[in-house]
Amino acid sequence: MLAASRSGKITPTPLYHQLLEAAGDIKPIMIGIASSANVYAGSEIDRSQVQQFVGLLTRMAIVASGSVVLISHPSLTGITTDTGLSGTTQWHNAVRARMYLKSVKPESGEQPDNDLRQLEFKKNQYGAISEAIVLKYRNGMFLPVPGVASFDKLAQERKAEDVFLDLLGRFTRENRFVSDKSSSTYAPAVFAREDEAKHHALTNKMLEAAMRRLFQTNKIWNEPSGRPSRPSCHIARTVTGPERGE
Repeated sequence: MLAASRSGKITPTPLYHQLLEAAGDIKPIMIGIASSANVYAGSEIDRSQVQQFVGLLTRMAIVASGSVVLISHPSLTGITTDTGLSGTTQWHNAVRARMYLKSVKPESGEQPDNDLRQLEFKKNQYGAISEAIVLKYRNGMFLPVPGVASFDKLAQERKAEDVFLDLLGRFTRENRFVSDKSSSTYAPAVFAREDEAKHHALTNKMLEAAMRRLFQTNKIWNEPSGRPSRPSCHIARTVTGPERGE
């Protein structure tokens, strides 16, 4: 769509002019182009060429009175440094906003969930940088996991607590005791591997926070167990009312 001449100038191809004309006729709200390697024949490390390329995409957005989203794959360095870039930093400087979609790294002791992604906002000249959004693959789409808006966050926290208590009940019935101490039986890490937690995209960190809240609200406690010579504790539901003699 856009090629570089011997002089280094980025020259539009007939396909670009066709898309430009279509953008003016259709006036789409958003034009998505995937990926940059398929439409840009210049050098990705040449700042001038990258600037010219982005300028031609900007022209398309202006004609459409909308936006153009260019999808690009990060280099190994971009993945390692968490910038999501490949080539010159002009890919970041020339655009008005930039997002980076990446896999979610599992917490310690957690199994990786290949259906999870995290959308990070690296730049936004027309507004504040938003918090990262966790997405989960469902029915052919990556959809936001509840927890971004305040009401959603509250609902997510309650769901994490409910799942924690449900799993604690099941594990107790199965005589599989869990602990609040870092170990092979650490409750958040153990529960995060269960299907119930995966279904609601609950991570080790979310369940750990739920555990702290449940301790603070006296819904769970550390029940003594083990031999008198070697006492230990495990997490249990707090029993109240007649069952506890209150």
